[in-house]
Amino acid sequence: MSEKFSFNTQIFGRVRLATESDVPHLHKLMYQMAKYHNYTKVFNATEASVTTNLFNSDNPCPPFYSVTTFILEVSHDSFPQNTPKNPIFDLILKTVDLDSPILDSELELFGTNNNISNREVASDRPSTQELFRTNNNISNTVSQVDKPLSCEGREVASDRPSTQELFRSTSNENVYVAGYVLFYPCYSGYFEKPGFFIENMFVRECYRKCGFGKMLFSAVASQANKIGFTKVDWLTVGWNENAIDFYLGMGAYIMQDVKRFRLSGEGLDAFATNDQDGGDKV
Repeated sequence: MSEKFSFNTQIFGRVRLATESDVPHLHKLMYQMAKYHNYTKVFNATEASVTTNLFNSDNPCPPFYSVTTFILEVSHDSFPQNTPKNPIFDLILKTVDLDSPILDSELELFGTNNNISNREVASDRPSTQELFRTNNNISNTVSQVDKPLSCEGREVASDRPSTQELFRSTSNENVYVAGYVLFYPCYSGYFEKPGFFIENMFVRECYRKCGFGKMLFSAVASQANKIGFTKVDWLTVGWNENAIDFYLGMGAYIMQDVKRFRLSGEGLDAFATNDQDGGDKV
C-alpha cells in the first residue's frame, strides 16, 4: 500500500511571533532539538518552565527587547493576506513548490487548531510576548534606533486586537508547526549598537531543504535591521557540516578565535560559594 503524503506539490509557510498558546508545541520542538544534539540527558525543561521564561507577565519588556520566539507554521492552503497589522512584526509568508512529496509522520501531533481552541479562552489579558503587546510609542521605538535598550514605559495599547481576535483572523484549518527560532538582544560593549543572539533554531526534519530555515533566519535578520541592531550571532556544533555549509552560504562567517565556556550545576554552585580569599587568583 502506497504512503499518503502530507504535502505533494506545494506547501505554504508562515513565520509569526509565538504566544503562550504555542508552549506545548515549543516544548516538543525543544525536546526534538535536544535529541538531535544528543542532549536529552540534560534536558529538564517543562511546559511550565517554558511559559515562565518566555511569557512571564511580570516581564516588562516587549518582544525583541527580551527573549523572543518565532514560530514556523506550514499548511496545505495559502495563509490569509488580510491579517491584523502589527507595528512590531508583520507575518512572513512563503510558498514552496516541492521537488518531491513530504511525509510528516507527526502531522496531527503538531496541528495548531486544537491547541488554539483549548487555550484561547483562558484569558483576555495577553502576556509579555503576545503578538500585539505594544504601546503608543512603539513606532518611535522602531524609527529612533539610537534610543538605549530599555523596557520602561512600554504599556499595553488599549486599541490592539485581543488574543482571541488574533487567532480568529489568522488561524485556518490544516495548519501545523514545523519549527521555531529563539533569540534575544545582546550588547557586548565593543560595538555602537546591540544585536540579536540566536539561542535555538530548529526545523523538523521532514521540512528541511525547503527554504524554511533560511526563512526563520531572514525573519530575525530583518527585525534586527528594522530596529537598528547591527548583527546576529549564533553557535553551532562542529560536527554539523550541513548546518555550517548552510550558514556560510547565507553569507555568515566563522569566528575562529572564539571558544564558548559554561559554568553550571555543581561547578556553578561551588564557584558561587567559593571562599573569595582562597583558591587560585587570576
